Amino acid sequence: MLRISNLIDRMGVIELEITNETEVLKREYINASSSMGEAHNYFLSGVDAAPSQKSYLLTSRGIEVLGEDVIPISAFIDNVIRFANSPKKKIEVLYNLITHLKKIYQMISS
Repeated sequence: MLRISNLIDRMGVIELEITNETEVLKREYINASSSMGEAHNYFLSGVDAAPSQKSYLLTSRGIEVLGEDVIPISAFIDNVIRFANSPKKKIEVLYNLITHLKKIYQMISS
């Protein structure tokens, strides 16, 4: 029983770390978006694990989806993390977002 309680406690710590890293990423994406010019955009591929994959573009206005309203970055990241229904999937999504963020900053600086 104690070992299971310890596992539950460690899972809580992991979930808190995921939440903290998600907040950091939101700020970074907002900064990257505000640094982009009107002519810049970045295709966020492989971020959403939903059955009907959409094309998401990071622009200076937020996340754009063809035929839909602009999605605020914070709401977009919250949604993709919420859709990842396990800590492992959430960490994978965070990793994908970080990988894209590095490429975004490279694009902006060149």
